[in-house]
Amino acid sequence: MGFFYTRPPISQDEYDWLIACFAWLRRVLDDAEIRPEFVTPSHPRLREAKTASELFAGVQSLMGMKQWDCRLEQVEVDDSYDPAHHLVPEGGSACGTFSIENGRAVIRYSSAMLRNPDALAATFSHELCHYLLVNAGDPPGGPDLMEHSTDCAAAYCGFGIMLANSARQFEQWSDGTMSGWRASTAGYLSEQALVTAAAIFARIHGQDPTEARLALKPYLQKDFAKAYKATGQIDDWAKHLAAVDLLEWTYS
Repeated sequence: MGFFYTRPPISQDEYDWLIACFAWLRRVLDDAEIRPEFVTPSHPRLREAKTASELFAGVQSLMGMKQWDCRLEQVEVDDSYDPAHHLVPEGGSACGTFSIENGRAVIRYSSAMLRNPDALAATFSHELCHYLLVNAGDPPGGPDLMEHSTDCAAAYCGFGIMLANSARQFEQWSDGTMSGWRASTAGYLSEQALVTAAAIFARIHGQDPTEARLALKPYLQKDFAKAYKATGQIDDWAKHLAAVDLLEWTYS
């Protein structure tokens, strides 16, 4: 690899899996109308939304899924004490759910997420990727990595920055008599894996990484810069992804 090889901010095994997942997504979503642009918190389609429904419609449009029929439902939760309350039917860090009910796609989200529109937009992108991948089969590494590959798919669709920013939250809480800080996590890939996926996206589509880097939380900007430099050591990403042997990642 050479003396000056730059390592990504994740392990080599995780980096190799991300590359395999991007290769898989390019093949199973070959006909999907995915727009190759970074979506950041300042994107006009997100900023103009005044309701959760409008935000959802904006995310759908940015993902090229505007015409995909889907019912959106809010789940009311009592979060008067716990500001990090999440829906958890898909796993310990899930913020929403996707299902097919009576032949129609349904996405549900927690009312507690209305306080953080950026995190809600990231959740919508993840759940819509479940819809996008509903007939895609198993991802590299097998069905146990389906949720991780769905996070990767959201990054593949340009939402890697949004997911990375919302993957870990620190919030102050108070119940009237006590107060403090609470940390919560969302999603399945780590912050570092998500910024690496965002860097891969930038390389594939020839995107200027500056705006994306500056849109990240300050402590993630260095990780993104490192990931972008590491991904630059592959000269032709289209050729590199086409050469990935997905049979090596077959679950057994």
